[in-house]
Amino acid sequence: MEKIKNSFGGVIAGIVMIIIGTILLWWNEGENVKNIKSTNELEKVAIELKDTKVDSKNEGKAVLVAGDLNVIDDSVKDDEFMLSIKTAKLSRYVDVYQWEETSDTDSDGHTTYHYEKKWVTNHINDSSNFHESGHDNPKSIRYAFMDYSADTVKVGDFKLTDEQVNGFDTEEQLSGENATLPEGYTYKDGYVTNAGETPEVGNVRIYWKYNNWKEVTVLAVQKGDTFADFVSKEGRHINYVSEGRKTLADAIQSIRSGDKMMKWLFRGIGALLIIFGYMAILNPLSTLASFVPILGGIVGGVLNLIAFAIGLAHSFIVIAIAWFRFRPILAACLLAGVVLLVILIVTLIKKNKKEQPQQVAEAK
Repeated sequence: MEKIKNSFGGVIAGIVMIIIGTILLWWNEGENVKNIKSTNELEKVAIELKDTKVDSKNEGKAVLVAGDLNVIDDSVKDDEFMLSIKTAKLSRYVDVYQWEETSDTDSDGHTTYHYEKKWVTNHINDSSNFHESGHDNPKSIRYAFMDYSADTVKVGDFKLTDEQVNGFDTEEQLSGENATLPEGYTYKDGYVTNAGETPEVGNVRIYWKYNNWKEVTVLAVQKGDTFADFVSKEGRHINYVSEGRKTLADAIQSIRSGDKMMKWLFRGIGALLIIFGYMAILNPLSTLASFVPILGGIVGGVLNLIAFAIGLAHSFIVIAIAWFRFRPILAACLLAGVVLLVILIVTLIKKNKKEQPQQVAEAK
């Protein structure tokens, strides 16, 4: 009875997942259209500067500036460890040795939880939410992840904004052997750490990375000798910064590639939420069928296949409706795909109805 009760309880969670997935898909398609229009608008109005000098005639216009990256400050410093380097940006990372909970669920719906101690970067798992006690993680630690940026970073005569510099990557490892060590800490294997040969829960290890760019490309609006966001008619803010020297065409293509990746990422997440939602809704039927030997596994597999097909059709419908106004040809193709899925679902249901009496008879 507990198994049946849990399966019916999952129906509510399934409905919530379907609603969230639907909203996410609708929002994503709207954002995608806005991003396409905004990037096209930027491409038409942006000016690719031939040098890195500030020209007042370009004030308020979208410009692409590419050149050598110059850090004017002597160094960027982590005062807690008295560690410094001349760079646009320095990041301190902190790994915490802690418990991590994972789980797996068998075909009968029984969930088993597993616990493993491991190093986790810049995050502490909240062990109060663990399903089993005795795996306590620290509530907080003395040191935390930190970013440090240079005050003045320039490309030619242009000064990059704090927001632009804060968005820089930090990929080059900085040795911490010259860091001032707190009591109880040592420098070992590239880390400043308080862990011994065998780490214990709550131990930390600290390391640093810095930005090592030599050249930079900026695509934004010229504002004096610095930059501001380009704001499209659709209301999108674009302030593109990238390592290396890029042409305007390269920068626009990079923006479009990033938008495309995010579009498909959110499409996938939305579709999966909807599919798992339908699986949760149909799960009680699978649970009831599981009380009949042989039949349970077959019905469960068929229901999961049906849930997948319905969820995929649901996703296509949402995407097609959202795009119908802006991309009628694409919408028509998606709706045609939905029709094919509906035909597949009907065929599976009819086939399942024919096979179930025979399977029940064989089981008896």
